[in-house]
Amino acid sequence: MIVIPRGLARSFRALLRKCVAGRPRGPAPVVVLECRAGTLTVWAQTADAALGYTAATPSDDGVLVVPVTVLAAVEGAGDDPAELTVGTTLRGEARWVDRGVPGTHPFDAILPGKQHRPPASPTDWHPVPPEFLTALYECGRTTARESGRYALSRVQVRGTAGHVVGTDGRTALVWGGFDLPLPDDLLVPALSVFGTRELAAASPVRIGRTAAHLVVAAGPWRVFLPADAGGRYPDVAGVVPRTAPAVAGIDDRDAAELTGRLPGLPGGDAEGKPVTLDLDGGVVVRARDDATGAVESVRLERSPSTGPRARVVIDRRVLARALGLGCVTVRVAPDKPVVFEGGGRTVITVALDPALAAATDPAATTPDTTPNSTRIERRTAVGHETNGHTPNGRHDPPAADPPDLLAAAEELRAAVADALVKAGRLVAALKSRKREQRVLGQVWTSLKALNLGPGGGP
Repeated sequence: MIVIPRGLARSFRALLRKCVAGRPRGPAPVVVLECRAGTLTVWAQTADAALGYTAATPSDDGVLVVPVTVLAAVEGAGDDPAELTVGTTLRGEARWVDRGVPGTHPFDAILPGKQHRPPASPTDWHPVPPEFLTALYECGRTTARESGRYALSRVQVRGTAGHVVGTDGRTALVWGGFDLPLPDDLLVPALSVFGTRELAAASPVRIGRTAAHLVVAAGPWRVFLPADAGGRYPDVAGVVPRTAPAVAGIDDRDAAELTGRLPGLPGGDAEGKPVTLDLDGGVVVRARDDATGAVESVRLERSPSTGPRARVVIDRRVLARALGLGCVTVRVAPDKPVVFEGGGRTVITVALDPALAAATDPAATTPDTTPNSTRIERRTAVGHETNGHTPNGRHDPPAADPPDLLAAAEELRAAVADALVKAGRLVAALKSRKREQRVLGQVWTSLKALNLGPGGGP
């Protein structure tokens, strides 16, 4: 018989679900419960990692392999015990008491084998700050869903540099400041388990290396990450501009207020969710509604900028996330990625198309009526009222009619269709000519084989 706390069954199953990168693949994992010398070890293997837990137990020595559904059946709150027993035919039963009401769950156990032995543990452990778990989680959120030429679905742990890196090819997060006992750089799965409250509440946090895994331990929990030291990964540090002429420092209070307002700014349903960042001695964030042309501006009154005036368009989700990570120093360089820095963390993101910039008309600015020091300006792209006359006697050229985009698209489609038809005819003609040449070659070969003389005889 093996006894497991019902609260542990719930926590283990919850964390196990987060030890998968992307959608679950393959059959449901089995759970191994092993008691040795008064220590209970619970572990399971997913397609991307292994999860382990150790704690003291009064149970006798033994090994039990059960489907993960058994944990789902017995889980509950607190340390109330669940007893798991198995007979000689591998038929088992789980028993527990929930608020005075007995509960049972029959199950079929699995015969333990070599494949059910837990992964090897490191011989040497190295303490790391709890922030290392947050770095793994946040960098994992920045990875791509799938890998291509580079392993963008993985998190890079740079041992010598002490960095944790994640990127999807457009945005990257570099979290530095760690003293890591790793002589090389490793690629590990991007897992959301490192953002769970169970690991956040556990201490101490340690890491260790085995031949196959980078092992992260938090209190009684262990996560075994398959480590790839030879995979291809982009040089994220190499894309950071060495110098940036325009630099802004966003005040923490401005950052908090802006983060709350970003979701409500116009253009939130547009592709890329663009906002314009203007550095003009201060910091202004603008957004435009493409349907109405209305522009809303948020000036960060406490946030100065230095250097030449700069304007860049970025995804508002990246801006909000950078500010949420404490990256409040903004560096802008022409034709370079935009960099946010702060607290040992760096967010690098590719600027969006400059054509998406929210231009403003200073004369259309409405008075500021907000009580906060972060001023919001609403502008609408409308023409000046001149009562039918041009101002100051100037005669501007008449505005051209806007292009008919639908008509242009139809013309382009027709041109492409015509080109495809002509290309098909050309390919057919070339194939026909090739066949004719092949037939003539065969006829000529046959005539030469006949060896006809001038009179037609041999």
